Amino acid sequence: MVVRPIMHAVPLAIASAFAMAENLQGPGVASGILAIAILAVAILSTSSALACFATLLRPLFILALAAPVLWMVFQVVPIPLRGFGNQIWATASAALNEPLAERFSVDVRETMLALSHYNIVLAAALVTAVVALDRHRAAQLLYILVSITAVISALSIWRKYSSLSDSWPGEHVWTGSTAAALGVLLSTAMAIRAIDQLRRPGRPPRSPATPIAILTCAILSLIVSMAAIALWSASTALIAVLLGVATVLTVVAIRKWFFGLWGRAGVLATAAMLFVASFTFLPIKRNADLTIALSTHAQAATERMLQDIHPIGTGAGTFVALLPIYRDIGMPALRERPTAAAAIAVEMGRVFLCGLLIVTLIGTFTLFKRSLSRSYAYLYSAVGAGGSVSLTVLAFAENGLFDLYASLLVAALYGLAFAQSLSGRAGEITSEELPQLAQEVGDRATTARPIPPIIFTSAWTRVALTLIGLLLAAQAAWILSQSWYFGDRLAITSVAGPNEAFSRALAAHSTRENVWTDRGSTAAVRLNSDKALDPQHTSRPTVLNAFSGVLEYSPLRGDVWLMLAALSKQYAGSYDTTSLLKMSYYTAPNELDLIPLRLSVALGTDAAVKEPELRDLIRRDLKVAITGRTGLRPAIVAAYQSASADGRAFAESSISELDPSYLQRLRP
Repeated sequence: MVVRPIMHAVPLAIASAFAMAENLQGPGVASGILAIAILAVAILSTSSALACFATLLRPLFILALAAPVLWMVFQVVPIPLRGFGNQIWATASAALNEPLAERFSVDVRETMLALSHYNIVLAAALVTAVVALDRHRAAQLLYILVSITAVISALSIWRKYSSLSDSWPGEHVWTGSTAAALGVLLSTAMAIRAIDQLRRPGRPPRSPATPIAILTCAILSLIVSMAAIALWSASTALIAVLLGVATVLTVVAIRKWFFGLWGRAGVLATAAMLFVASFTFLPIKRNADLTIALSTHAQAATERMLQDIHPIGTGAGTFVALLPIYRDIGMPALRERPTAAAAIAVEMGRVFLCGLLIVTLIGTFTLFKRSLSRSYAYLYSAVGAGGSVSLTVLAFAENGLFDLYASLLVAALYGLAFAQSLSGRAGEITSEELPQLAQEVGDRATTARPIPPIIFTSAWTRVALTLIGLLLAAQAAWILSQSWYFGDRLAITSVAGPNEAFSRALAAHSTRENVWTDRGSTAAVRLNSDKALDPQHTSRPTVLNAFSGVLEYSPLRGDVWLMLAALSKQYAGSYDTTSLLKMSYYTAPNELDLIPLRLSVALGTDAAVKEPELRDLIRRDLKVAITGRTGLRPAIVAAYQSASADGRAFAESSISELDPSYLQRLRP
């Protein structure tokens, strides 16, 4: 059984995801690493190892793992019937004057990224499960996971007191709460395992120093993880961790001191009372949606989204795309981060969220029950059950679960827990015992069922793993090849008109990287008036197609709608500028960074000034720039100087109502 090299694949994927947390090519690297690991498992593993792994793959278990994939695919596939998809597709189709297929997802690229994220997490869980079938490898993997969580927790503590923390981007919010919570649980299991080794009758450890060293490391890791939670997280995270630890200790108490039916009932009743009592200490918001009731952060935009939930959801990963529509004007640069439960409810629908909670509850009960039936390696199932309890509470308090490295840690935890939850000898084997166990499993299957289910045979397991590995390899190639969309800067040479004020406004706007990185892509638009006057310049179709191509899959990109409107003004007849301007207002009404360019385009377009609806929207931008944001006043001057005659008249009448004295600054 080739597991020694494979065992390092998941930690390496976690490390790469953590190191490239701000690089959107990180999922591609992690996908490539896990693709190699999955293919190695499928090709090099013995039939006996795959036969043991197949015992984990029950039909309902496979269905639970495949359900999110099927749901996300259903969200992105075109809907043949008009009117059933999200309304944004029909609106975008009319603005672009092109037929667009309707979908439930409002952003195909973001949903495909979310699907890729889930595929990576699922692959990590499968690789971990194969490795953890061996009892000794499972222990080594436990130590590796404890080390990883300790390092992440230590880095979060260092960042708390480091002066470099102020230099991090304002939109990057990272606390490591999920990793620290898992670190507490894994360290607790590691410490209990070391104590069991010291006290195990009849089989003393080869060297007493080894369990003592393990116990010491576990205690140090526990201290570091608890310190990270205390420094970074609210009381909700601390209570969630304590509930998870209480679950693990409940298993230990039942196994060691309270035997029999009445003993178990007493311990479970005590644990239930402690669980109920702990909820009285949670800071629950009154009159708030349940998915954000435990959050301590402002969730104004999230509350508005929760009121417009579609039964199918808006598409996995689309919360960030929806945020510019629902956020308040002047919202700080710190991006609103919903709780994981709220994001799932918005993106996948409440039905999916309820189903996920039911599956989590069943999984927790299964792991808890199996931990009581194990003879020695019971701690893995117990820590899996405790992790389910803690992560469920954390999902309603924060959204750290969506970080790729945290998701991979969760996947490794569940892979380890389920691999060592097999009843009887199946979960206590070593590599040398695998062939004998596989023969016993085959004999029992032959006796009980003449023809075993085809999905449980090692041959079909090998084929399934090979297909998953090839899918991950294709996914890695796709992600790494999408350099424009996934954050690398692409210089698009466009054409500007002869108006220098307009050119300055557009050039100044294009330097604001956050406008282009908010949803995963950056594009710097360089204006060149000389090329605009050059009849040999042929970049116009490429430029327009570049922006319209983004909108065909991401119609909520208010910044792209605005850039396309600016370009369409230069190329008469390409698109209806007023329609594009409306889409920019509809999809990003409160984005302050778009106001300078939007005013320049709107006031310079006579049709926009004469449109009643656009007049109100332009007047609103002027009001924000004059009364609310003095830093935007120079943009008004630039827009006024580049405006048409009708645009100047409209600007003067609107500004005179807001600040008559400011009119003197506009006129040269």
